[in-house]
Amino acid sequence: MNALVAPFGGLFGAAMGGVLWAKYSQWTGRTAGFIAIGIGVLTGVGILLTSSRCLERDARTMWRVVSAAAAVFAILGIFIGKYLDVQWNAVAQIAEQLSQAHNISIEQAMPTATIVFKGQSVWELMQSRMIRTDWLYCTAAAFIAFRIPSIQRLRDYFY
Repeated sequence: MNALVAPFGGLFGAAMGGVLWAKYSQWTGRTAGFIAIGIGVLTGVGILLTSSRCLERDARTMWRVVSAAAAVFAILGIFIGKYLDVQWNAVAQIAEQLSQAHNISIEQAMPTATIVFKGQSVWELMQSRMIRTDWLYCTAAAFIAFRIPSIQRLRDYFY
């Protein structure tokens, strides 16, 4: 039963990191890919905290499974962040693009932006908001999330 509880810290860290990333994008108007590394750290530390209470210190196979779960959760957290970014920010950014292109106010462009937003799939908008370096940061986040529970010194520290 304890092994079933272990991943929830990583899942919580990934979700919290994804929400924070989307909020950062909303507050600043920029989609900073480097925040994905923070999602990896939050996921790795979260899963390490819950797993160190649930798993034995020397259960190598279980720690490898936990590390792999952390990497998957980090990628999930990044997708949560991108999804929320699209949901919270896409309409405003589409309205801004329309107002600049057609020389109208943002208030006038908002109804058209809402229609454009509803006409596109969320997946298409998520892809259009990802740049090449975001994929690199995503890989780095998964690696960091994988590595944190794998480090014996960190596991010893939390026992």
